Amino acid sequence: MALLGVNIWRGMLGVDGATVIEGIDFDEEADCVVVHVRPRRSTKRRCGRCGVRAAGYDQGEGRRNWRTLDVGKLVCHLQADSPRVNCPEHGPTVA
Repeated sequence: MALLGVNIWRGMLGVDGATVIEGIDFDEEADCVVVHVRPRRSTKRRCGRCGVRAAGYDQGEGRRNWRTLDVGKLVCHLQADSPRVNCPEHGPTVA
């Protein structure tokens, strides 16, 4: 995906530079756009509540979908893995 295209999608979806857009698909059954994302390497393995680096706990429950800003009249979802970390303060939590 060209850099210009990625920056346009970032702006439309409201995701920051810490998120890598891996691919974009159209789900005909659900009539929605699915954007596959992952965190940049520098932001992996951080507690989802406090942001502190933490040891890995498990792979979580697989990929999750989050509704994001719609693209025109199309519903749009972000999809990403949801591993968990073992935060010293919060215990096992989604990274």
